[in-house]
Amino acid sequence: MYFIPQHTFKNLPILFKTDLLYKGVTAVHLPQVYLDLLAEQNGGYLLCSRIPTKEPTSDGLDYAAVHEILGLHDNRPNSLYAQQAVIRSAGLPDYFVLFSINGSQLFAFDYSKLSLTGEPSIRYIDIETENWQTVAADFDQFLQLLNPAPIAVPEEIRLTHTEGAHAFLLADAAGLPELFLHFEDDPDKQWYLQWIAYFSDHPDPACRSIACEALETQILYFRNELPDNVTDVLANFLADSDPAIQKLARTLEKELAG
Repeated sequence: MYFIPQHTFKNLPILFKTDLLYKGVTAVHLPQVYLDLLAEQNGGYLLCSRIPTKEPTSDGLDYAAVHEILGLHDNRPNSLYAQQAVIRSAGLPDYFVLFSINGSQLFAFDYSKLSLTGEPSIRYIDIETENWQTVAADFDQFLQLLNPAPIAVPEEIRLTHTEGAHAFLLADAAGLPELFLHFEDDPDKQWYLQWIAYFSDHPDPACRSIACEALETQILYFRNELPDNVTDVLANFLADSDPAIQKLARTLEKELAG
């Protein structure tokens, strides 16, 4: 298993479009190992998040971070089809077919450099630093090279939403407070509430309690910025089986009504 199991994940059916991704290459012609991976789950975040590199990257001296594998569907922004526009907007060669994106950092099938079996090599591309590196001979080797690693929460810069989503999915009760604190003033409150909601029905009551406390901070200090569905998220905690979580949720309900 390569993908992180998600209790709220909706696996979309694989959609094979006939649009050309490169000369003579449509979705059905993409590497079979990639297609087999999508048969397991049609895109998602990875359990192992680092791949070795020969040269330094924006992530580290000898590795690059890999967060999400794009799927073959029409659900933006996690669709391989939708993200190919990045190739054109960044002025990249058309022989790249992107399958993973985090801001300016990309991973692509490189059809300019094929393996002995005709498979595209895997290229790491950082648009911002113009750092291009071949990191694997093909997609199968790419998967085999992936290593598990925590996603560090920096003090001076904010993680991207892609990095943040990956970190939330990998987090346990010990690391969750730091993550919620890191993003508590994020202007996209809908995105932030999504993660509070995600942990509101987590099987670990400690995670649910931490998420409820994160909601408390939002209601007390960012109330005017919260979307209307904050009441739906609060309802999850009001229905919690833990009396302590219910008690805090009732206090927050009164705060919202006041």
